[in-house]
Amino acid sequence: MKRCAFCNVGSRGDLQPLIALALALKAKGTWEVVLISEESGRALAESFALEFRAVAGDSTGIMFEEEYAEMLAKGKLMAMIKESERRKKTWYDQASKDWVETTKDVQMIVSGPFCYNETFCVAEKLGVPWIPLLYGPLYPTRDFPNPFVMESNWFSWLNLLSFNFLYWALWKQQAADVNAFRSQLGLEPLLCSRGLMSVIEEKELLVIGAFHEVFIPTLKVPADWPANFFFKNFPFTPKNSESCSPELQQFLLNNKGNVIYLGLGSMPAPRPRELLELAERIVRTLKVKAILCAGWSNVESSTDLQEDILVIKSCPHDLVFPQCQVILHHAGVGTSAATLRSGVPSVCLPVMLDQFYNAKQLTRLGVAPPSIAFQNVASSPDSVIEALRCCLESPMMAEQAKELCSRLEESDGATQSVEKVLDTYFPS
Repeated sequence: MKRCAFCNVGSRGDLQPLIALALALKAKGTWEVVLISEESGRALAESFALEFRAVAGDSTGIMFEEEYAEMLAKGKLMAMIKESERRKKTWYDQASKDWVETTKDVQMIVSGPFCYNETFCVAEKLGVPWIPLLYGPLYPTRDFPNPFVMESNWFSWLNLLSFNFLYWALWKQQAADVNAFRSQLGLEPLLCSRGLMSVIEEKELLVIGAFHEVFIPTLKVPADWPANFFFKNFPFTPKNSESCSPELQQFLLNNKGNVIYLGLGSMPAPRPRELLELAERIVRTLKVKAILCAGWSNVESSTDLQEDILVIKSCPHDLVFPQCQVILHHAGVGTSAATLRSGVPSVCLPVMLDQFYNAKQLTRLGVAPPSIAFQNVASSPDSVIEALRCCLESPMMAEQAKELCSRLEESDGATQSVEKVLDTYFPS
């Protein structure tokens, strides 16, 4: 039986799309699958009964340190990124060796974005297919700009340049380390201007997009996206009612139709006490109940609100979100996808990176009011209350959320992506 490695590093949101694809491939019955990531991903892999192999590194650990959590709270993202890059250099050599060792028995590699370079190199050395996963509409196009570079949609040539500039800048930073790794593997150096994006375009490699058409800024597929860029939907893991604790099930049952969800996904909250205080203010002002997902901190609600706020470590989004009235979240791509699938409006409190783009897209779609940066929540909690009130009192927003839910239910992103991969590289 052939074996496929699904690879990435980062938080749960960075691994979950790969897990969905791994489960879809495993269900075919003709492939074994393995998830390869840093040690922090082991528990998640094992919760889905997937084989796990570890590589050196701790990419997410910095977010749980008080000093850097405070940087997030104040919006000092560049300083945090700089420190993350410094730390990565301390484990890069060992991680490179681990990528070689953990993939030596596989016949295909599917890779998330944070280990593209390493997984591409080992796939080339092994002579096996390499399939990169894009978590958003980040394939170069003239129709809209790269959201990491600029927001305004100006001229087609400038839009395209915004993508190419970012890939060029990233490759300039990574080229020396990647080519040193290639030399160790006995491979020729990559002499290209934009790293693996140049390779993908030149060789017309299959790229899987882990998103639905509704997440494209223009809400339509760009005409200049090539046929080798395949996407149908967000890849979701199968629903599992057993993953919902009895306590959580009872809370939802007792407060049916009057529950607000509040959480930052797998991210630690900058200043978790502020998130708890926000939940308490919401409950008192709007007369609702709240689920506070706060696994990163042992916080407890006030004694007089213990029956109104359920504090939990984690929850299955696919089971809980549809039973809520509004979902307050950080707008990570995975959580944003789960809210769209739930048919429930959102209030977005983005913290960093693509979360601001994702939040803006939910607003464009008519299922969320304008977002509020988490760093501004403590100084303007009333703005969050008003955003919630907008969701609760808007029949139009509720109807739009249900319509988008129906669209996402029309296709199985994980299964269709796996079938595309197999048809391309292993046709029957």
